[in-house]
Amino acid sequence: MHNPHTPLEAIREVLFRDVETINQRLMKKLADVADHVSRREDRAVIGALEGAEADIEMMQGMMLLARDCFAIPDEKGGTN
Repeated sequence: MHNPHTPLEAIREVLFRDVETINQRLMKKLADVADHVSRREDRAVIGALEGAEADIEMMQGMMLLARDCFAIPDEKGGTN
């Protein structure tokens, strides 16, 4: 974890850490899907995709929070 200087930075750090965890889980799922697709295993593809939509929605929600509620102003007056 980086050393956040403000509560805002700390919240963003937690959001991004959690998104990294979800991303790793999704990458594993997609690797499993690719493996099953290459072997033409239809049921295994369906099973491997289980939960992917929920993970994507959760990731998107966290990034929307980071953008809309916990944005950090940059030097030019915009936000990161």
